[in-house]
This record gives sequence, structure tokens and C-alpha cells, in this order.
Amino acid sequence: MDYFTLPVPAGSDSTTVKAALRRAWNACAAVRCPKCGAAAWQYCRDRTGGVLYATRFHKPRQDAAGTPTILGAVGINGLSWARAKGRFVWDDRRVSEL
Repeated sequence: MDYFTLPVPAGSDSTTVKAALRRAWNACAAVRCPKCGAAAWQYCRDRTGGVLYATRFHKPRQDAAGTPTILGAVGINGLSWARAKGRFVWDDRRVSEL
């Protein structure tokens, strides 16, 4: 959570949505990413110009963690819309549990 914020969509029950977002975030963090190979409890990473940058959880990781089921119940399609707080070089930092 060091790098991203998870805004609640307008018109949603914020308590229910926030609980679902926490469950989805923690589920993603607990599994290895099949796309980039990031270990459980590490941020996903993308390579740009030979440099690794922290990125949102990749879609294959979200699928492996079951986030479509968790978030579908509250009308959200995935964690991909999380807002980045900037651009950060990937450094194997542990993902914060929510």
C-alpha cells in the first residue's frame, strides 16, 4: 500500500467496498505473480528501459488470488484501477497487509 491508493467508487457503500478491497488486496499479496514472478508479499514489477518499477498487481495475479469473485460482489472489476502515488523503482519491499 506504500505506492497505491484504493478509492471507493462514488455511490458505493464505503464500509462494504473497503472491506472487499482489503480482502482482495491481501489475497493478491499472499500469492506469487505468474506474470512477473514477484514472490508473495512483494509488489509486482514492470521493466521500462531496463529498470524495474513497482506496479499494480498484474491481472494474472489477481485471477490467481480470486479477486474477481471478491470484488465482483461489490461491482468492481479488479485492483487495476488503484491510483499510483508516483513512480517507484522496485526494491523487493514487502507489501503492506491491510
